[in-house]
Amino acid sequence: MEENDTIILGLDEAGRGPVLGPMVIALVKARERDLEEFNKWGLKDSKKLNKNKRNELYNLIINKYEVKTIVLEAKDIDKMIKRSNLDNIEIGMFSKLINKVLREEYKIENWNDIYTHYDKKFKIYIDACSNNKKVFSNKIKSKLIVYNSNIEIIAEHKADDKYKIVSAASIVAKVTRDRIIDNYKKIYGEIGSGYPSDRVTINYLRNYIKEHGELPEIARKCWKTSQNMLRSVLKDRDVSKEKRYIQKRLV
Repeated sequence: MEENDTIILGLDEAGRGPVLGPMVIALVKARERDLEEFNKWGLKDSKKLNKNKRNELYNLIINKYEVKTIVLEAKDIDKMIKRSNLDNIEIGMFSKLINKVLREEYKIENWNDIYTHYDKKFKIYIDACSNNKKVFSNKIKSKLIVYNSNIEIIAEHKADDKYKIVSAASIVAKVTRDRIIDNYKKIYGEIGSGYPSDRVTINYLRNYIKEHGELPEIARKCWKTSQNMLRSVLKDRDVSKEKRYIQKRLV
């Protein structure tokens, strides 16, 4: 197999830190020879592109290359975090997407197939959620259904800035998440970006708790931001009720 026939995969996520909304994990599959085209498109980390440019590049990517995504809603993250942590959840989702491609390319249909000889070459570029890239890479390798000398993993922090294939995955993940958030706004009203640093998001969270006495369905209930806000608002609400009760008794 020639070098330019090597299959390259880029993986990244969007929405790791928000208190509202999902985390999206994306994979983009291409060939070594496609990297020149990626350079012409001007791909870069999605956070360094404006919304219009992200959407433009997103359409180019999904129309020409194979894309796979996983959307973890807030309730999914709440459930998974009980027995794991965010880094391991992310590693698990990256591995799941890679394994889908390996099954397709190596035509693995059952466990007996994993003893077949595989000659396709893969380069897998991942935006690592850990600064310890060796540990991160080893965790990924341990979860793959096949790992041999034909499979190379390049996992680095800020890989979305360095490798165009990861930039492509970053754009797919970001646009997918943004569109989900836009749809949420049609249902729940203005919720902002979903990040704790966003005042609109925090105000929405506070007002929702005041009105309903609980966190909204789209909130990550395991997040400290959610827990602290719930505790604070309910405490203030109870204090206000007590004050009104005392005032009535005094009248």
